[in-house]
Amino acid sequence: MSPILYVLIFLSVLLAVEGLQEIVSDRRGRQVAAARKRLRQMAAVLQAPETRDEESILRATRVGAPLLDRIVRSLPFGENLELSLYRAGLSVRPERFVMLSVGLFSGGWFIGMILFEDIAMATLCSMVGLVPWIQLSRLKNKRRDLFEAQFPDALDLLIRALRAGHSLSTGLQMIGKELPDPIGTEFGQVAHEIQLGQHVRHALANLTYRVESEDLPFFVTAIAIQQETGSNLAEVLQNLSRVIRERFKIYGKVKALTAMGRASANLLAGWPLVMVGSLYAVNRDYVAPLWEEEGGQFLAMISFVLVVIGYVICRRMAMIKV
Repeated sequence: MSPILYVLIFLSVLLAVEGLQEIVSDRRGRQVAAARKRLRQMAAVLQAPETRDEESILRATRVGAPLLDRIVRSLPFGENLELSLYRAGLSVRPERFVMLSVGLFSGGWFIGMILFEDIAMATLCSMVGLVPWIQLSRLKNKRRDLFEAQFPDALDLLIRALRAGHSLSTGLQMIGKELPDPIGTEFGQVAHEIQLGQHVRHALANLTYRVESEDLPFFVTAIAIQQETGSNLAEVLQNLSRVIRERFKIYGKVKALTAMGRASANLLAGWPLVMVGSLYAVNRDYVAPLWEEEGGQFLAMISFVLVVIGYVICRRMAMIKV
């Protein structure tokens, strides 16, 4: 076979791979842009209680909402659920999230009744309805940690913009365009609200309402003081960025020192399940009384509660706030 043919085959495969990569990246870029657009729409409705206006156009967008949407929002946890979904970065409507949880709860209960024909086991199977809430909490914490990790870089970009002679709103807009989600989405929304004529203090108050971060109030306070009294905002933000980075270093050291405690908690919580599963695989009749007899069910429930309490205590002992 001619060497030129090998070269042509190599070039054709290379071009095909490059084309597929371009298609995948373009599709992923469109998905990310659509998600950020949806989050922007949700953020426009989520406003801090002290900045809300009943006659606001943004608040009036809920008037024509579906009946199920209004019912969910009227529940005690309705507004908190909407805020939690936004903080988790999920573009899911609250009523659909509640319907998913109810569907999993009902489906788990019916499957448990069909398989085990026991109310206690059916109730245990219905706990699958808690999975969306657990995932929501995990995603919310993950997005918050990512925001805090990106926050010093956003401050550095804003400092460079201010020292280059740009205004505060322009610097916030640059953060929204240059940095990824969640920091880019949140600061882009602040810049958008300022462009629509909202006061800087109100836009930043909405930001602290949407984002649950320990460092964000210091940033908002620094800008509020600069807006009222006038100061070198770039120098103040530089000091804040340095303090945040040092706190992250200390947090990393503390996390490394407490890794053994967290691993012990996970091991102690998972070991009983491993032992029961192993005994069930070796000798089913040996562990069958745990769910077949009333006394065994009582002991299994007590053991489960004690394991959960021990896990929580171990995690608390290994948790040190920095």
